[in-house]
Amino acid sequence: MRGELAALTAGADPIRFQLNLPFDWNRKALMVGGGGFNGSLVDAMAPLRDAAAGQALPIAQGFATFGTDSGHDATSYNATDPARFALNDEMLENFAHASYKKTRDAAHVVMTRYYGQAPDRQYFYGGSEGGREGLTMAQRYPTDFDGIVSIVPVIHWSGLFNSFLAFSRPQAQGGALSSAQIDAIARTVNTVCDSLDGLADGVINNTAACAQRMDLNLLACPQAPAATCLSPAQMATVRAVYAPTPLSFAQANGLTSYPARLFGGEIQPGGEGLARWVTTGRAPTSPTPLATDARGWIYGNSYARYLIAQDPAIDPLTMDLSAYAPRLREISALMDSTNPDLSAFHAAGGKLILRENAGDMAQSAAAGIDYVAAVRERLGSARTDDFLRLYVSPASSHGGSAASLTDGRTIPTNIDLLSVLDDWVEDGTAPGDLVQVSRAAQAPHAITASRPLCQYPGYPHYRGGDVQAASSYACQAPATR
Repeated sequence: MRGELAALTAGADPIRFQLNLPFDWNRKALMVGGGGFNGSLVDAMAPLRDAAAGQALPIAQGFATFGTDSGHDATSYNATDPARFALNDEMLENFAHASYKKTRDAAHVVMTRYYGQAPDRQYFYGGSEGGREGLTMAQRYPTDFDGIVSIVPVIHWSGLFNSFLAFSRPQAQGGALSSAQIDAIARTVNTVCDSLDGLADGVINNTAACAQRMDLNLLACPQAPAATCLSPAQMATVRAVYAPTPLSFAQANGLTSYPARLFGGEIQPGGEGLARWVTTGRAPTSPTPLATDARGWIYGNSYARYLIAQDPAIDPLTMDLSAYAPRLREISALMDSTNPDLSAFHAAGGKLILRENAGDMAQSAAAGIDYVAAVRERLGSARTDDFLRLYVSPASSHGGSAASLTDGRTIPTNIDLLSVLDDWVEDGTAPGDLVQVSRAAQAPHAITASRPLCQYPGYPHYRGGDVQAASSYACQAPATR
């Protein structure tokens, strides 16, 4: 069924939602998060992120499922101006957090009337923006969800969008990268870091050691610019990707920078990587981007014009962000999911699984790593381990896929984290190191390859044997200096 929750103020869109009610109900419900700036209805009928071929849909497993558009319809302008809705305060608040709470409550009313009872368990599953939504629920509404899977979450939302502007601005001054230069970056990183996990296979597993070994100066042209090295302007673009983005003042929860992206995701299957998120080889179109511009520029541009300046005519390439300090703080407090105090969520019995993808060029996997460290500092390791798990999938892109740089072989990244979460909540079966798989597209969907998904700080270290088998790897913590 589809429904709408009426707006509270004139000019705001309603909150649209879809609720799917199975006949054979397991008395559990699953809310599925959105992506980007939302603005289109999440029908909660698609495979979950990272699901393997042949994995049953949640509704086929007996879950009632639902999703929302987060309170605005952006289908007419989402390609180039996805944040236009944010000029309306109610729609912005709904996008930030309120629509998910309202949709959850409305879904429970309908389920109670249809089944004669509310669900015994309520879960949330989302990635990217949807991952932020999941963390936001744990922080703002800690008693509403029994378990949450948060994949590549945009935790430090405002910091990320500042980083989009940071690597876009040098490109307006000649810093855009060609496909040949992206290839050169990827191969330089691979040369330096590939074997640090015990296996030279075109996949970087030991990202911590890679960050210590990789020297960006290796990419610079010694003299005149060339197709396989970078000019000073291009080096400025790359440094903005692989270095923290400093903020001129503290944002929510005291954060003063956005973390650097990890090495190893420069070229990804399906056009992911630097070519999708950072640079298209040409200067960014301003003030209004083209649909063919890099996604980082489209998102950062829309953030600057509609959320910060609240002026569609302003040019984000030249605007002085420090002049908008009060608004930046306001948006950070509204949008960022950086509050490390999850004590109320823990007290309510909630469980949280957070997955980061090390090859993510859309956002930094280090944001999740830093967040979990902050939770540990706030709650202590024992309490944190009781309800939170962090996994980092090596080489995986923002969308979850991964491939060897050297031979193009698909790297296993699929896993059923909903079942892992459900087992933890229902049986108290705390997850340890897990296994990611690749499955054949055709039934019976036999496993074609597997690799460990290690609890952070572990990574899969090759110890010998079939490189396609998870048993050939051991989850190992990186050596420290």
